[in-house]
Amino acid sequence: MAFIKGLSLKMLRQITLFALFIFSGQFVYAQQVQGTVADRTTQLRLGQVEVSNLATGEKTTTNLKGEFSISAAINQSLAFYQPGYTPDTLFLVDLKPVKRYLNLSNKLLNTVEIKAGAFHPEIEYANTYRTARAVTLIANKPFRFSPSRIFGSEGKSARRFKRNMEREKTERKIDERFNVAAVKAVTPLKGEELDYFMVLYRPTLKELDKLDQEDMKFYLMTSYKEFKALPPEKRVSPLLQTQ
Repeated sequence: MAFIKGLSLKMLRQITLFALFIFSGQFVYAQQVQGTVADRTTQLRLGQVEVSNLATGEKTTTNLKGEFSISAAINQSLAFYQPGYTPDTLFLVDLKPVKRYLNLSNKLLNTVEIKAGAFHPEIEYANTYRTARAVTLIANKPFRFSPSRIFGSEGKSARRFKRNMEREKTERKIDERFNVAAVKAVTPLKGEELDYFMVLYRPTLKELDKLDQEDMKFYLMTSYKEFKALPPEKRVSPLLQTQ
């Protein structure tokens, strides 16, 4: 008591303010910051956006409604990350509910398409393709049918070769759009997980033809979310796990 009486009024005020500052700092630190994340263009909320507190390292993800809650304090920063979107950072000047809008990444898929030389096996292997045909149709000439091309070993081999070439032609068309560069442009996948993702989510040419540039990007992002939700052991090829 004697010590307190010896303090000036000014010093008492300073001590009181300092104590309040410490207390309020601890109180603020314990607060849960809530908010939502949406696509800036469509205004649709985004699920599975990773939200992290850069000061503490704490992380969470938005739910299907684009909502999140994370522990944070004033003067800390929150980072927002979603594959296919430009990462965003928010410096907290208060702890009011947050509304963030993410922009689609400028990495357009057509910049990473593989433009290999045209593959036309029907031209490169014209003789083999002709051998594979059992029926020959020539303008203003009689219909020609060749049994040897159906039952002969040469005809069978030619047809087998033709099927393989047509399959290769289809796969190359898929590779022009669905390739490692395209996947890495919108996801952080690499190594064995990237390899297995390419196997699990490879589309057919029929499916691919229905997708324009934005649809393709959406397909890759949706597939990545599904892949990321798998248990770690399911994100690597079973063949590698047995080795």
